[in-house]
Amino acid sequence: MALFILQAFLLLIRTILTLHVATLDGRLVSSLVKARYGDFLKILLGQWMTLGIPASFVNSLITYTTKLCSVTINRRVSSIFLEKYLSNHRTFYAVAGNSPEIQDNLTRDIYAFSTNTSLLLNQLLKPTLDLILCSFKLLNSQSSMMGEGTLVLGLVVYLSNALLKLIRPDFTKLTIIKSSLESYFRTLHSHLHTNNEEIAILKGQGRELITLDYSFYNLALFLNREIKAKALYDMASNFVIKYTWGAAGLVLCSIPIFFGMDDKTKEGSDITAGFITNRRLLLTASSSFGRFIDLKKNIQQLKGIRIRLNNFNDILDKYQFADNKSEDTNDLIEYDNERIKFENVPLITPAKQVLVQSLNFELNAGDHLLIIGPNGCGKSSLFRLLGGLWPVIKNPNGEPTKLIMPERTNVDDCIMFYLPQRPYIGANSTFREQIIYPDSQEQFIKKFKGDIIKGDKELYSLLKKLDLEDLVTENMTLAMATKLETGDSSVLSEHSDNDTVKPLEVQPSIEIKEAFDIVRNWTEELSIGIQQRLAMARMYYHRPRFAVLDECTSAVSPEMEQRMYTIAQDYGISLISVCHRTSLWHFHNRLLKFDGKGNYQFGPFNPQERLKNEERLAELNKLLDKDVPVWSKRLEDLTIARKTNVLRKSQSDLKELKDDDISTDSDHLGDKFTLIESGKNNSSKQTNTLNRPVLSVGESSSRLPLLSARSSKGNILRREAEVTKSTKSKKKVKKLDQFSDID
Repeated sequence: MALFILQAFLLLIRTILTLHVATLDGRLVSSLVKARYGDFLKILLGQWMTLGIPASFVNSLITYTTKLCSVTINRRVSSIFLEKYLSNHRTFYAVAGNSPEIQDNLTRDIYAFSTNTSLLLNQLLKPTLDLILCSFKLLNSQSSMMGEGTLVLGLVVYLSNALLKLIRPDFTKLTIIKSSLESYFRTLHSHLHTNNEEIAILKGQGRELITLDYSFYNLALFLNREIKAKALYDMASNFVIKYTWGAAGLVLCSIPIFFGMDDKTKEGSDITAGFITNRRLLLTASSSFGRFIDLKKNIQQLKGIRIRLNNFNDILDKYQFADNKSEDTNDLIEYDNERIKFENVPLITPAKQVLVQSLNFELNAGDHLLIIGPNGCGKSSLFRLLGGLWPVIKNPNGEPTKLIMPERTNVDDCIMFYLPQRPYIGANSTFREQIIYPDSQEQFIKKFKGDIIKGDKELYSLLKKLDLEDLVTENMTLAMATKLETGDSSVLSEHSDNDTVKPLEVQPSIEIKEAFDIVRNWTEELSIGIQQRLAMARMYYHRPRFAVLDECTSAVSPEMEQRMYTIAQDYGISLISVCHRTSLWHFHNRLLKFDGKGNYQFGPFNPQERLKNEERLAELNKLLDKDVPVWSKRLEDLTIARKTNVLRKSQSDLKELKDDDISTDSDHLGDKFTLIESGKNNSSKQTNTLNRPVLSVGESSSRLPLLSARSSKGNILRREAEVTKSTKSKKKVKKLDQFSDID
């Protein structure tokens, strides 16, 4: 507020100086027209140049206060946002995952907002003062038409401004869209830089180029439309402000001279001076109206930036309020530094996916828990609950819910520590800060009571246990090379009188403190395995009661992995591990197994017995892999043989059925078409049209009754029905013969 008041006072002084300069300009031109060179030099050097000293000072001071005001606004707004954003680990985690434009909100948007806000007073107050003071000066001038002229000029400005309003684009909307497109384009570049190694290995630069090109095409297309939308408005406003209003001012200043309406002027010099002064004042007044038009544009742009910042602030307030509400009203968490206990705690994702309905287990200090299960079963959700990233929710079944865990707000004594698979390596941090993270240098000095050398020796001993002492040697070599390059080396006393000694022959003294003070690009220069060992040294430094190890040794050798776990247990750290290597099972005495279907098992863990069972299971799987193909082949052969036997049996049955039908058909045909003659014995066999043998009368007499004249009409009809039935049987036999041939 003090800066705004000072800026307003300086603007008032500059407006008064502007009016005085306008009067001097009129007197200079008047003396120049009258060829009074002495008066001209006197006014120029004695008044005009002298007035330039305070005017320059005031202008510079206005610029300084404006920039200082911008920096102050930027600092205050950034401080408010950063305090909300980093006030709590849960708020930071939630906002970082739900605000993709957070980088631009905290940098570009705040900078644009502070800059435009600091200029707002200058853009608003200066034209207002110029307009009021210039109008008052014109009303009190010697010309009798300046009051009416100022009123006419105001009407011209109002009408022209109404016309400009019709073609003015929506600068608020343009600012919001432009900022979003630019933010998305920068986010793509940041993502490309972060994952450069993976993209290069997969040769995905072509695919990334398409994504970047499409994003840049949208941005360039919008910028082209924005330029076209502003072009007409800028051209019209430039013509109206500079030329239309300027011409109106000239006409108003020339009317008293051309028509002789100025009776108060006594000589030409006064007319010239009054014309120049009034012309300057009218131009200042018209430019003030022009600044008001530009002010409307700047206010709309500022409104667009404010909308973006308000949206970001709403996100911060939303998650901060939810976090405070959960901590204030949630009585489901109880803190105990000696145990971890889940009582009917559900594992539910933010997407309302239930992983485990009710989780119950207890782990005391000194016990070591092994967690196994498929992907997506709830291991990471369990860690997020322990880390405080997800709130504890009441059991949906109404069962009493309670989570007992160590408190993580203890600064002096680390109770719980988390080691992910890919460790976090800070940027622009010293080697010491990498090991003691998240502690600061002040906390490190306080821990060792101001003895930095003692603390560095302790860090060196931790690194030596993990075979990382080579990093200290490399850092000392780099520090020595830096001293040699800068010439900061102490010459030994025995060589002080020897002029032939070269600087490169003098070895500088290097302390271990300098090795831990060096800053390097750690993420690029250290492999993943070394980073995991460095993170384990970080855990040794803090020595927590409980440590969550989420596959944090996947990139190190099995021998080093065994050593890392052994040292951790020697320090008395209770391990909660997620690992797939069976070689680490013997470090645990408790087992929590998820099946991925919402069920789990918890209980004592005997690694030797389980390893035997695993080995036996592996042997059985090996036998199954070896014998199953043989058994499958045998089963296939048996199936084929069974089908073959069934087919042969079916063919035999079909053949018997065919023979019976042929015999029956032959008997019927013989009874119908053979004449019975008494005393005639025909033993020869006849063939029918199907080339099948036909039995004689004597052979068929034992099976069918003979046809005689005494047979009734019903018997004859029944015989014809039987013949028809035998014909249908023949057709059926023929079809069965075809089916048999196909088989």
